[in-house]
Amino acid sequence: MGSNVAPPYANAYMAHYEDTLIYTNELFLNHVLTWKRYIDDVFCIWKGDLDSLQTFFLFLKTAWPGLDFTMTQDSHQISFLDTLVNKDTNGNLSTDLYSKPTDRNSLLHFDSFHPPNMKKSIPKSQLNRVTRIVSDPVFKRSENIGNEI
Repeated sequence: MGSNVAPPYANAYMAHYEDTLIYTNELFLNHVLTWKRYIDDVFCIWKGDLDSLQTFFLFLKTAWPGLDFTMTQDSHQISFLDTLVNKDTNGNLSTDLYSKPTDRNSLLHFDSFHPPNMKKSIPKSQLNRVTRIVSDPVFKRSENIGNEI
């Protein structure tokens, strides 16, 4: 996002957009079960039909000049940031790690000039990330994840 002030500015801008146009929209009020936003990425669970979703999406794209929305939709699986959300046949949601196809899996060389404490904290922080995101307890048990933290 470039500048240090870009994320807070984007948050404030999107919060104003939501308060002004989205939270008062009839389609939003009648069909949205969950609306979660991280800066300018939105995760939404829609309980209406596909036509009403398309109508709401068209409203989002045209309601505010200068904002351009894109939408990915799926009835069974969707990614949001680094999380993959799955819906099973009973309608239960589960989460797993997600990597974008463009992810280059960059590694930090231990000889870099980063502070030693930061470099030593990377394995624990990645383990914490897995325990926060992955909802499958079998995977966590098989990998013995969570016992080391």
